[in-house]
Amino acid sequence: MFVVRTSGRSAAVDDDRHEFKLLGRRQSSGLDLARPATTGVRSRAVLELQQNYGRLQFRALVGGEFVPGEGDRIAWRVRCWETARPTPQQGLLPGALLPGLPARLDHAAAMGLWANLNAGALPAGQLVIDRAGYNQESSPALFTTAVKLLVHVLLAGVFGSPAEPVIRSWVATGRIPDVTAQS
Repeated sequence: MFVVRTSGRSAAVDDDRHEFKLLGRRQSSGLDLARPATTGVRSRAVLELQQNYGRLQFRALVGGEFVPGEGDRIAWRVRCWETARPTPQQGLLPGALLPGLPARLDHAAAMGLWANLNAGALPAGQLVIDRAGYNQESSPALFTTAVKLLVHVLLAGVFGSPAEPVIRSWVATGRIPDVTAQS
């Protein structure tokens, strides 16, 4: 696990967190054009972001897996789930989060994925977003950003590149590097 912090933003990346698994009662999915994949390995990661606005601390935790494949298609899925009474779990950063991806945030997570799909830069394979955590202050915009960054982290794992520079860049600047620079 690695953690990067400034006074305004923080990010943490780990291999997995089963306590934030989404059961997939609802999901968005699709099949899109992709670049042919070079050889790579399966990659799983969980990412948590925190962004401060005054006294509010917006947080988003997302996780998933990418498996490179043959051909020119990427199959993707965003699982969505919310329990009636979720039990708070310790996130990657200090503080508890509720496991799940409620309706107000699932569209934002899918938007983060669609931004990468529309860029046409993702390699062929299977991508699933199946981990999530939120709190009362979680914002849709931060969930969109978290999914965009998670794709960078997953692709770094697939192709053996370090993910930390991409995360450090977002924490320092609030900007996401071009996804085509990763693969």
